[in-house]
Amino acid sequence: MFHKHHVRFSAGLNHLRFFNGNLNKAERILPCKISCSLCGALLADEGRNMWLAFPSLFEFGTPPKVPEAFKPTCHIFYAARVFDMDDGLPKWSGHSENSHRLG
Repeated sequence: MFHKHHVRFSAGLNHLRFFNGNLNKAERILPCKISCSLCGALLADEGRNMWLAFPSLFEFGTPPKVPEAFKPTCHIFYAARVFDMDDGLPKWSGHSENSHRLG
């Protein structure tokens, strides 16, 4: 999750497709989903102040060298998790700091 002011596209803007599921409109009405208009790949969710990029879009080399800024600091919505994470990071039932801490 990134603050929107920290996200920049250097090319391909004309291939972005926006969709607002609440209004069922293919427009950039926040919050919205963003995908590639050529291949349909999901890129991110955009809110008023944040950009939630999908981790599978990033390539960190082999072996991976994940930048410190990209490493997770906690787990949010852990109450609805698919599997347990035993990595020592704080776990929150909802958004971090605004919900019950689970671990």
